[in-house]
Amino acid sequence: MINNLPQFSQTIWQRIFEIFLRFADAFYRVSVRLLYHSKIVGVLLVSSLIIFVTSISFFISVFNEVQTKDEIIQNSRQGFYAIDVGQGDSLLYVTKENQTILTDTGRPGSGIVQKLEKILGKYRKKIDVVVLTHPDSDHVGEIENILATYEVGLILYSPIYDVRPDSLKSIENIRSKNHGLTLPVFAGENLNLSSKEKIYFLSPAFTGMATFANKKELEEDNYFSVVSLIKSKDLIFMMADAPQKIEKVLASLATRSTFSNSASASPQRFETADIFSQLSNLTGEEFQRNQFDKIILKVGHHGSKTSSASEFIKQLSPTDAILSYGKNNRYGHPHKEVLDLLMGGFLASSSPASSMSSVSLSPVPQIKIHRTIFGTVYFGE
Repeated sequence: MINNLPQFSQTIWQRIFEIFLRFADAFYRVSVRLLYHSKIVGVLLVSSLIIFVTSISFFISVFNEVQTKDEIIQNSRQGFYAIDVGQGDSLLYVTKENQTILTDTGRPGSGIVQKLEKILGKYRKKIDVVVLTHPDSDHVGEIENILATYEVGLILYSPIYDVRPDSLKSIENIRSKNHGLTLPVFAGENLNLSSKEKIYFLSPAFTGMATFANKKELEEDNYFSVVSLIKSKDLIFMMADAPQKIEKVLASLATRSTFSNSASASPQRFETADIFSQLSNLTGEEFQRNQFDKIILKVGHHGSKTSSASEFIKQLSPTDAILSYGKNNRYGHPHKEVLDLLMGGFLASSSPASSMSSVSLSPVPQIKIHRTIFGTVYFGE
């Protein structure tokens, strides 16, 4: 019933407007006739008519506004949007229950608010969840404009904000402007978006932060990028600027050593599992390739060669890859090495367990590559 409210509202306004027009037309005809018999009565009626015409104009504007509002709400389609923000990232997911989760906001001046209005409609002023993957300005440069325009229910941010003094000041400023909750997010946490839609956070791990604490990686926000995946009818990976080191951790095969008790034992043998088994281990939920219509990869770091580890890409073997970068950017993104890898299109053996020696790569149809420089990329129904 709720989904039919806009259409029902529009029908009521149409009927009211039609009745009002008929009344105004009858009033006009009576006024014209009386004008011939009495000038005073005629002037009064004409004055009243002017008031009614003004009222009609008001009703017309209200009707058009309601109709436009309904159309915009109806055009807010469920699905995944990689928004064109130039050299930066901004990803939006709209659930079947019309909830919204925005991952990053693009660089300063990217116009994300106007672009969101085109997707969600100018009347919608709430975003349920905002994820800030790391403090780089090309990812979070428009967060203040988002907070000035939208009511945000929950902000999840990379814990690197709480470690580095410059970022700590930034997140405190964001927290003061957000009326909802503002919390760090770690690997292993998840959110139920609907009965069949869920978002999992795969990185950064708390133990990983301790590992990097005394190393130069602590100075690089990319190592603490929030990596997440959305599980719906599709499986959507959002890699932010995570470098190859993080991707290799996600792609690392679960191993089990097997030894013989005899003196003449053969060299140890490893049992391996594919990346979907690894995801099942990381999330605690079952993942199988054939349960998804598409495997969508938002390629890491705008197609930089510092991301997109071959082990990760080949094991995941996405059906679709999205590259978000600015035209003629000074970094040369996307790099040729990444494009060559994506266009190679190889699929790792997806058997639940096989010996290391039997793991093979078999050719599959070429991965479809989508680029935000041609406009917002949309996956949905």
